Amino acid sequence: MQIGELARQAGTTAKAVRFYESEGLLRVPERAKNGYRQYASADLERLRLLVGLRTLDLPLDRAGELAALCAAGHCERVSNELGELITAQRAEIRRRIGDLEYLDRRLATIEGHLAAGSPPQAVIPRAGSVEMATCDCSCGQCCGCDACGCGCACSSHRRVVAVGRRESHGD
Repeated sequence: MQIGELARQAGTTAKAVRFYESEGLLRVPERAKNGYRQYASADLERLRLLVGLRTLDLPLDRAGELAALCAAGHCERVSNELGELITAQRAEIRRRIGDLEYLDRRLATIEGHLAAGSPPQAVIPRAGSVEMATCDCSCGQCCGCDACGCGCACSSHRRVVAVGRRESHGD
């Protein structure tokens, strides 16, 4: 089959196929007398796996290694390694979700202060500073920041020590 058909069946583009070839992730196929690349069904299966692994957000080089292993007849090993990679990937996703939820709470606090008329310099933390805290409680009585004095009686405040990093301070 030619490159366009290969790409279509694998759910990608001819440009992506050429890129994978240039990166050594797919073999460069023989050319027919007319100069067109001619791909075999094995090329399609390898490309489908490579494209599928990329949809899991695996790094290109790792996806290529796994697709090559399976193409070489080591699909069971790929299954084992893929299970471990998926477990690690899911843990990373949970970590990122936690970071995004934390950022959302911080943004909601800033948004509330800005809506109340506070100047941006007073509510937006500087990188590396300890200026804001968020409250992890569900009391709904505080925004968690130290600046406005609207804190609650709970001890679940977390201080920002650097943009994107948290440090817990228990009582």
